[in-house]
Amino acid sequence: MMRIGLMLMALAPVLLGGCNKAMAIAKGQAPVVAGTLEGGPWLVEDLNGGGIMDNARVDLTFDPGDQGTSVVIGRSGCNRYRGAWQQDGATLKLGPLASTMMACTPALMDLERKFLGTLEAVRTVTYDETGAAMLKAPDGRIMKIRRETR
Repeated sequence: MMRIGLMLMALAPVLLGGCNKAMAIAKGQAPVVAGTLEGGPWLVEDLNGGGIMDNARVDLTFDPGDQGTSVVIGRSGCNRYRGAWQQDGATLKLGPLASTMMACTPALMDLERKFLGTLEAVRTVTYDETGAAMLKAPDGRIMKIRRETR
């Protein structure tokens, strides 16, 4: 009987943690999952509620660099881009960004413009229970990204 009591005491934090997550989901709030953007590539799944065009590759790789030279690089639909980045917990700073200047179809150019504009405006990052990261700008723009699986 003593062993069962000790086992229940040891499991209590795990059981209660799961209960708290279930309560957050029931209230319509995704549980906060901490993490880092470091590495990649991350694929953009959604941009401001409009999704991503079929066959368009929009991605981000967060290179930690060394001695304060952290760089984000990737494809923005048509062109390649790069810029500085810093993450401190949920606070995120990106930019300035620079990109190549190739011309593509008007639809890809529009996607790229929206992506790069949102990326430079992003100030916070949160993670959901599925591992997706939500990059959020103060004006309400949001980008959902997920690490690419190979």
